Parts: sequence; structure tokens; C-alpha cells
Amino acid sequence: MMKPIRLAALLAGASAVLSAPALAQVRDLDGESSDVRVFQGEVDGAAAIFRLTVPADTTLQIDVLARDGFDPVVRVLDDDGVLIVEDDDGGDDLNPRARVSAEDTDRNITIEVDGFDAEWADGDTGYGGSFDLRLSSMDYAPLGTRAVAYGARETGIMAGEEHLFTVQGREGELLEVAMLAEDDGLDPYLELRDASGEAIAADDDGGAGLNSYLRTVLPAAGTYTIAASGYSETSGAYVLRVRDRRENVAQLPQQVIGLNDPASGELASAYESDSLGLGHIDYRLSEEAIAAIRSGASGITIRMNAAADGDADFGGSLDPFVELGLQTPLGFAVVDSDDDGSGSLDSLLPVDLSAIAQDAEMLAALRIRAKGVSGSAGAYTLEVTPGLEPRAEDAWTGEDIEIEAE
Repeated sequence: MMKPIRLAALLAGASAVLSAPALAQVRDLDGESSDVRVFQGEVDGAAAIFRLTVPADTTLQIDVLARDGFDPVVRVLDDDGVLIVEDDDGGDDLNPRARVSAEDTDRNITIEVDGFDAEWADGDTGYGGSFDLRLSSMDYAPLGTRAVAYGARETGIMAGEEHLFTVQGREGELLEVAMLAEDDGLDPYLELRDASGEAIAADDDGGAGLNSYLRTVLPAAGTYTIAASGYSETSGAYVLRVRDRRENVAQLPQQVIGLNDPASGELASAYESDSLGLGHIDYRLSEEAIAAIRSGASGITIRMNAAADGDADFGGSLDPFVELGLQTPLGFAVVDSDDDGSGSLDSLLPVDLSAIAQDAEMLAALRIRAKGVSGSAGAYTLEVTPGLEPRAEDAWTGEDIEIEAE
């Protein structure tokens, strides 16, 4: 730290060359305290180890700032050597970040800084690099259990403990909860518990990326607890959202669609398990649509559009993908498909059915499958219209699709 006389001399010299009549205000750091401490360290074939005490009622944020291309990891252990939290890239770039809280009493911890590739380094090969260990302190605010309602938005910082939220629900009601990581190091995890404390639903990566999206129908009226945490002890800031109350609409895996008769639906991610939603929905042509095709309307266009009011936090980021095929004894046989034929992410698929227009059996076996690209989910509309509408140039080969009868 500079001595006051040196600072005064520096300011006096600066005033001699400034043309402006007034100087900028000077912040006297000697009169201020800081909650940030920085220490230098180095990993040289073995982890660098630090021991310290986290004062009661304090949350400590630990940042490892690497130099010279070093990719560090940080592990925090308690006084008994039990791992509290481990992180690799939760901070900026490849730097790790971890948070540890002390509630009523001081907490002794050990910080280990190691190289990401340490477990692959053999005994004769050195690994590591230099780094700054940055410790930032903030007041610990115990959250307790917070009551939330439909439409709620809550924030918090996960530091190894569960955060609990209670919500009142009715039997048969749809409850949707999203936990969104604000820091790269947090992998959100959600669990829903009934009044007895038994877990009745859980989700890890049902949302975008590593975010959680829990969707379930409540089995009975009562108070439910939403338990938010970091998967595998990950930590970081988060946002928890409870979706506005909406009706749970049962969807059949196969439905009927006519010409100029838009249908709507909602898809779950094809990668989810135990989901209320469907990864795809099939449509067969109505009797009226088949009659129109047999009467001469053999050219049709299939459009699948993502709903404009989708909410990405609750799986509403659908990239539509439509397939046309035939239902066979061996299952669904794809004839053709479209991803971005509209010129946007929406699908547009023109189909010439003239070759089978008089084959009622084949027309009855036609299926239109609505799904999402790469497991994406959300609401959509599907419409079949008479006529062939060409796809956008970047998605079109210049030839109409034609289904031929054997």
C-alpha cells in the first residue's frame, strides 16, 4: 500500500498537467475495509493446500484465477476431511468457483487447488501452474423454508445445502417448477415431496442445458415441498420459477387431422423419462381429408409451427420437425421429413399424393409425426392444407415429394 505522502505527491504532479479546473474525487482506501483477500499459489506436481476458518454467519466465495494456461479445479473439505464441494469451471473461463457457508459457529475448512489433468499425470510428469486464490466474504442469510405460489420467482445462492419451498396444491393439478443456473458451476436438481416428506417427483436436466424442469400432476390436495439443490454438490446462484397455473390437457399418442383444420399440442423432450408429455404425436388423415384427396386434391402441404408464446424456462424452446410415413405391421416407416422448410425453424413439407390418391388403404395408413429436433420440447400447431407450397430455397431440392404406389 502506498504511503500517504507518495499519494499526495502523485496528485500534485498530476494537477500540474491537467487543463481541467477540477480534479476527480480520490477514494481513500486507507479508510476502508475489504471483504476480498487474494493469495498467490502454485500447483507443481501436487495440489496446493490452504486451511482457514469461515466466521459464523458468513458465506465464503472461493475463486481460483489461473495464469499461464493452467486449468485448475478446487475442492473444499470440512474439518473431518469430508468433501463439501468440488468445482472445475464454475467461474470465468476455465476457472473454478465454490461457495461455503458457516451458520451459527465458525467453520474450519481446507481448500485444495489441483490441476484438472492431475489424475492422468504419471509419477514422472509434472503438471500444474500458478494461480491467485481470491476469497470473498458476504453475510450468510439463512433461508429457512419459503412459501411460494403459482407464478412465483425466487432467487438464491446454492452452497452445498438444500433450499426448501412450500406450495399449496389441489388434487389433479399440474405443477411445473424450473430451476435455472445463473453460474456455470451449478447443475440444478429439483425434488418434490409430499406432506410426509416422501419424494414423489424429481428432475435433473429436464430444462435447457443442465437446468431442471419438474412437471407433475399432484396426487392429492395439500402442502408440497420443493427441494432445490446442486447436483453432486455443485454450487452457484440460481432462479427458481413456479409456472402460472394451467390445465393439464391429456394428449393421445395418435390423433386425427383434416384439411384446413389446425391441431395443437405440446411435446415433451424425447430424452426425458417418466414425463407426462409425449416425445412425438402421430396424426392420421380424417375420412373427409381422404375423400378430398381421392376427389382430386392430391397435393397437400404440412406445416408445423412452434407456439409463439412458448416459455423456454419450462421446455418451451421447440424446434419443430415433421415426418411423413406409413403405419406398417413393423411400425412407423418414414417416407420423408422436414426441419426448417418454412425458412425459419418451423417445418413446411409439400407432398404429392397423386400416385396413391385412389388407394384408400394406403391413404388410411399415412401418418404425420410431430416431434422436436434434438429432443427439444414445447407447444406447436400442425396444419394440412390443399396445394403444394414450395419450401424455402435453403431447405428445398427443387423437386416435389411424390409417394408412389407399388
